[in-house]
Amino acid sequence: MTATRIRRAFRSTPVQTADQTWDAIIDVIAPGGSPGRGDLEAISGVACSLIASEAWGDHPAVISGVGPQLRIYCLYGEAAILGEDASEDALSWSPTVGDWRMALPCPAEDLDWVGPALAQHTQRVTAVDLTRKLALADSREDGVKGRLEIDPQGFLRP
Repeated sequence: MTATRIRRAFRSTPVQTADQTWDAIIDVIAPGGSPGRGDLEAISGVACSLIASEAWGDHPAVISGVGPQLRIYCLYGEAAILGEDASEDALSWSPTVGDWRMALPCPAEDLDWVGPALAQHTQRVTAVDLTRKLALADSREDGVKGRLEIDPQGFLRP
């Protein structure tokens, strides 16, 4: 069985600045020469602002496209210092190759400027209100919710 979601958590302030954190994230999700690297470098200022606001502590940035969905969190304060939950390892694929999208968690009060700032540089990266569940974060694309029910008699039918 293959995993449909992969999690990475990067140590941020006070261990490293938001800029250093974003550079580390770019190096993992778009290693040198990856097609998506330019898009991610172009939005560095906006992404660093969101990382500095600690928006990525409980809400992940989500990349969907080729391969498993990637969820990126940042660790802050004591969690960053201890680094016990950090996972900054390289990936076995580049999630920014092919048709990919990234949703960045954003405080509601910043959406008015973050959305247009991202759109100036790329259509692949969007901002999502922290108070809303990320549409990309839900692995169920069909919108089906609720309890799974199995009809055991269905297995016995010819």
